[in-house]
Amino acid sequence: MLDTMKKKISEDIKEAYTSGKISAEEVNSIVGNAVSKAIESEKEGAEDINDVAKEAVATTVAELKSTGNERKDYIEAAINGTVSGISKNTEETINNIDMELLKTKYRLQEQKESLAAQLKDALDGAKEAASNFPEEAKKEIEDAVTDTKLKSIEILGLMKETIKHSVKAIIDEGEEVEAEVARITQKATENALNAERLSAQKAKEVSEIVILAAVEAAQEAGAEVREATQGAIEGVQEGVVNTIEKAKTKLTEAKDEAKDFAEEDMWQTIEDIETMHDAFREALSNTAHKVGDVAEDILLESVDKMQQSASRIKDRADETAEVAFDYLTEKGSQLAHSARDKALGVAEAAYDEVAELAEKMLNITKGAISGMIDGAKKDIKNNKEA
Repeated sequence: MLDTMKKKISEDIKEAYTSGKISAEEVNSIVGNAVSKAIESEKEGAEDINDVAKEAVATTVAELKSTGNERKDYIEAAINGTVSGISKNTEETINNIDMELLKTKYRLQEQKESLAAQLKDALDGAKEAASNFPEEAKKEIEDAVTDTKLKSIEILGLMKETIKHSVKAIIDEGEEVEAEVARITQKATENALNAERLSAQKAKEVSEIVILAAVEAAQEAGAEVREATQGAIEGVQEGVVNTIEKAKTKLTEAKDEAKDFAEEDMWQTIEDIETMHDAFREALSNTAHKVGDVAEDILLESVDKMQQSASRIKDRADETAEVAFDYLTEKGSQLAHSARDKALGVAEAAYDEVAELAEKMLNITKGAISGMIDGAKKDIKNNKEA
C-alpha cells in the first residue's frame, strides 16, 4: 500500500515538473489523490494513518527537492493534500449522515407537532367527559386533566406562559418569592426534561426558556427581579440535577438487572451527561444577554461561579457517567476499557499543542501588523516625495 502510494506521488510530481504544470494546487491534488486511494485500499486501523501521512509528506518533499521545487507553498500543499486525502472518505460519510440527520430532524418536528395536536384533543375530550358526571367526580377528572397538562406543558407549547403566570402570582403574594420561584421552576424543568430523552442540548434549551420566563415575569411586574432570577437559577439547576439523578438510578438498575442497551445509545448518554455542566452554564450566559441589568448581573455571577468551581450538576454528571462506563465495561465493550485513557491522552496532547498553535497565531498576527506598518510607512514616504 505505502510503496504504491509513494511510487504514484513520485511519478506524478516528476510528470508535473517535466510538463511545466507544477504548482501548489497540482501538488495538493497529486498527494491528495494518492493518499485517498491508499486509505481506501487499506482498512486496518488508525495506527496506519500515521505511517501514510509520514511517508506521503516525506516522499513529496524529497521529490520536490530533487526537482528544485522545495518551496514553502509546495510543502504546505503536500501537507494539506495528505490531510484532505486521509479525510476524504470519512468526510463524505459524515456529510451523508449529516443530511440524513437533517431529514430526520424535520420528520421529528412534524411528529412533535402531531403529538401536541393529538394530546390537546385528548385532554379536551377528557375534560368534556367530566360534564357527564356528578360535581365531585367532575372536579376529580378536571384536576387530573390539569395535572396531565402540567406534565406536558412543553409539548403543548404552554411552558413559558405558564411559568410567567405562576411567577407573577408569586410576586403578587409577596411571600418567600425566591423559594417559591425555585419550586415552580424546578418542577417545570423536571417535567420538560422527563418528557423525552435526556440530552445536554435539551437541558440547555429548557433551562433558557424557564429562567427567561421567570425573569421576564418579574421585569414585567416591576418587582422582585433579583429574587425571581436567583430563584429561577436555583430551581432550574435543581431540576437538572434531579433529572440526572433519575438517569443514574435507571442506569444502576439496568446494570444490576443485566438489562441490554444499545452500545451507541449508552455512549450518547455518556456524552450528554458529561456536557450537562457546560450546557447549563451556556444557558445562563445566553439568557443574561436577553434580560435587564439586575438579572444580567446575577446570571453572569452564576456563570463565573461555575467556571471557578465544580457545580452540583457536574458532580452528579460525573457519578452518572461512571455508572454508564461500568455498565459498558461489564458488557465487554472494547471501547469502554480504554475510553478514559484515550480521552485523557487526547486531552493532554491537545494541551501540549495549544502553546505551539498560539505562538504560530501570534506570529501570523504580528507579521500582518508589521506588514501593515511597513505599508503605511511606505505610503507616507511616497506622499512626502510626491
